[in-house]
Amino acid sequence: MSLTALFVLCRFAHFASLMQIFGLSVFCSLLAPAGFTAMLLRKNQTLMMWSGAVAAITSVGMLSIQAMLMGNGWSDGLNLNVWLLVLTTTFGEVWRWHLLLTAALMLVLLMDWLSVRNLLVFLCSLGLLLSQALIGHAAMHNGILGLVQRLNHMVHLLSAAYWFGCLLPLLACMYYTRKPELRPFAIATLIHFSTWGHAAVALVILTGIMNTAIILQRWPTELTSLYQCLLVIKILLVGIMATIAVYNRYRLVPLMGNDSGHAERRFVLMTWVEWGLALFVLLLVSLFATLAPR
Repeated sequence: MSLTALFVLCRFAHFASLMQIFGLSVFCSLLAPAGFTAMLLRKNQTLMMWSGAVAAITSVGMLSIQAMLMGNGWSDGLNLNVWLLVLTTTFGEVWRWHLLLTAALMLVLLMDWLSVRNLLVFLCSLGLLLSQALIGHAAMHNGILGLVQRLNHMVHLLSAAYWFGCLLPLLACMYYTRKPELRPFAIATLIHFSTWGHAAVALVILTGIMNTAIILQRWPTELTSLYQCLLVIKILLVGIMATIAVYNRYRLVPLMGNDSGHAERRFVLMTWVEWGLALFVLLLVSLFATLAPR
């Protein structure tokens, strides 16, 4: 495997795990009623811990890969001197704080007795996502344009993390709609998710358009460019995801409870499809980081 391919896979896993943690913390605490939060957290505990482990491993992995790229290849992957050199670069200045926040996140995840644990998980994942807007193509401009680009990308990351990260806990929440004593709590959580989900989808699209305008400064119509081809594919996939979200909310949700569970089963299937498409979009985004935006 080439270092470029390894970087793409590592960045993909890092983004997916951070977004999953952010979505879990938002869905289980901020969207769920107070009496339902603890139950949702227990239901999603394994997913939260595995996502944290992946985020921690890949944060160190990305530093190691940068050392390989800056040094003499695979042999410098564990060379601490090269690591320290990487940490003096623009990437490294951001990544120092990124590693510190990742360590804090892992510590908090292990403190399951802490009453404010999920709030701290939310704050750590928030900081880790926002730091991604300070490196790569999102930081290619300086001055006012650079500030606008970074702020826009931060909103893009958070809205995308809400959309993607809430899909799996949403499926877990659907399980409780079949339990009469918990159904009101589950329905309230789903309504909150849907309300904020409208804003998240709209922001993903609007900030994505602005990102494209700032980076390319034109529509991605030159299909001889690999970057623009992949960008067009990403746009189409996001469009399909948005269509699925609208179909689920306005076609399937009103049918739930009026049939023998057919609408609910279809809702679950379509949500899994939406989640799979989101993973592919994240893979494309990770590949973008290795290409010149032209």
